[in-house]
Amino acid sequence: MSINAESRLRLGVVLALTSSFMVVEIIGSLLTNSLALMSDAFHMLTDVGGLSLCLLASFFAMRPPTPKRSFGYYRLEILAALLNGIILTALVAYIFFEAYKRLLNPPGVLSFEMLVIATIGLAVNLIGARILWHSSKESLYLGSAFLHVAMDSLGSVGAISAGLIILLTGWRTADPMASVAIGLIMVPSIYRLVKESFNILLEGAPEHISPKEVESSLLGIEGVKEVHDMHVWTITSGIHSVSVHITTDRPEEWCCILEEARKVLKEGFKITHSTIQIEDEERHKLHVSKEDKNH
Repeated sequence: MSINAESRLRLGVVLALTSSFMVVEIIGSLLTNSLALMSDAFHMLTDVGGLSLCLLASFFAMRPPTPKRSFGYYRLEILAALLNGIILTALVAYIFFEAYKRLLNPPGVLSFEMLVIATIGLAVNLIGARILWHSSKESLYLGSAFLHVAMDSLGSVGAISAGLIILLTGWRTADPMASVAIGLIMVPSIYRLVKESFNILLEGAPEHISPKEVESSLLGIEGVKEVHDMHVWTITSGIHSVSVHITTDRPEEWCCILEEARKVLKEGFKITHSTIQIEDEERHKLHVSKEDKNH
């Protein structure tokens, strides 16, 4: 689903905020020698890439369909979301690897400077999350953009906690442990993002739509005898599609049955893109019988 101009503007503002502070946090992580801060900085780096991909995909999604691409460029949203998930997976692996090395030999960290930078980072992330909140339900890639920023907020909280602990107690192991906590917090959300993206690319049924319920609803239409060869899939966020064959013993009512089927799909499942083939029951049985004999 293409996003509106207001949501695109919000995405651009958050991208500018994130890009600006990313530079500050990367420099700060190097100066303070903090892995927790470095983890948050690299996460912000992936945010910049992810937000850029989302913004680029939103412009491509506006392009009209062509004879060769009848659905237009809607799937770019899903590809961008999947790429975001893959990048985040690589980031978590890197965080765990670095944390392991630092747990064996915790280095010194400039805790006060780390605390100041992490606190500013939290403020930037909260502002970004607030800006994207109202648009996050609009599409998968806006949802993934919000997810990036929200997880960065958790990362900043982890870095702040580590900075406070080191500052008050001198326990340097708090820095790599905070990094591990940040990584563990990210894992479930990344899994859901990648899983949903794969499901859409593999033409799987949307999680909130049960094919059995769709079939049952269509069978409830008066005159419908059988539902077969049904496929339910997602084109992009908020746009779902169905193709189905319906048999009836009332060929004179085909038009009424077709309209009722479209109404059931639209009102019951929010499916507006449907391809429905109405078949005469007797002819369908004859066709199936011939196919069985050929096999």
